[in-house]
Amino acid sequence: MMGKVLTPTKDEIRRWLVSTLQHSCHVEYFLGKLGLGNKDPERPHDLVGLWNKYDWEIVKGLALQYRKPRPDFETYILPALKLHRQQYHHRMWNEPDPNDKTRPVQEASEEDMLLGAVDAVCSLLECRDYQGGAHNYKEIEEIARKNPPHQTSWMLEVLPEMELLRQPNLEQITSLGDFPNIGIRRDLHDHFVIRTREAVETLKEKQGILIR
Repeated sequence: MMGKVLTPTKDEIRRWLVSTLQHSCHVEYFLGKLGLGNKDPERPHDLVGLWNKYDWEIVKGLALQYRKPRPDFETYILPALKLHRQQYHHRMWNEPDPNDKTRPVQEASEEDMLLGAVDAVCSLLECRDYQGGAHNYKEIEEIARKNPPHQTSWMLEVLPEMELLRQPNLEQITSLGDFPNIGIRRDLHDHFVIRTREAVETLKEKQGILIR
């Protein structure tokens, strides 16, 4: 017998799209300041390529995290998360440490791992219920030390550099149609605008969902 099918509401979808846009801008801000990510084929972060966070298969699962009470995570949300984790930066982040010569041939480069570390730190700086809310840099350092060994060193490398930089104000991003540049390259911000507009138009055309 098939389980109940849940579809996110417009409000849940909008919250997901805005939080995705905030996170993507967050990561790209730090990548730009640290000179990382130039070899990642799927940028802006999380918004392009197969299983990007604007893809309906991802949206319809991950937007459900905003439902109260939240649906069973493993049944309704985790499948979409697993699909998204097939993106390049996630696959590389989960590879063994490229500096460990005792392991088999690696695919991930040092830059791939540094990008993954920035992504991980940004996600912990943000307020995500399933991660226990927002964390400060000291708390993230403690979390990093408990991560898989091949990830810990990369997080500890980027943490002090990220902390020294001016922290972007993600709360300025509240609209999908008109959002400010929080400090990323102009051409990249233009790409954000285009991708977000495309996502909203696709939801309307293919799913009949109008998000403002």
